[in-house]
Amino acid sequence: MKPRRATALGGVLILSACSTQQPEATVEVGGEAFAVEVADTANEQKEGLAGREEIPAGTGMLFQFAERAEHQMWMAGMQVPLDVAWIDDDAVIGVATLDPCTEVDQTTCPRSTAPGPATALLEVPAGALADVTVGDVVALREP
Repeated sequence: MKPRRATALGGVLILSACSTQQPEATVEVGGEAFAVEVADTANEQKEGLAGREEIPAGTGMLFQFAERAEHQMWMAGMQVPLDVAWIDDDAVIGVATLDPCTEVDQTTCPRSTAPGPATALLEVPAGALADVTVGDVVALREP
């Protein structure tokens, strides 16, 4: 396991570590809190939550991007639908519910593009972000 590091992003503390399927941080948004794994490397982000048969309520994955840009994501290898929140610094810039794409080849699956430059993406079980809207503040906390 690589060492944990703390990074300030938009005035919020973000903790990073390798993906271990154990909560590494808590994301608070829209009055909800999610225990998340943190994906901050290209390999962790490519793998994401693919292959999992369920995403338990109150959990998810946070993708921290190396650069602020209009990133894309896909649902290749996903077995379940997800809610996603595109985040720029500490605010939601877009929310969507995405259907799974059981194809393993990501080029055959639909892509979701951030509605603007984003610094992070939150993935949680479908329906969990029903009350989250653009502009909602996102806070990250250590467990």
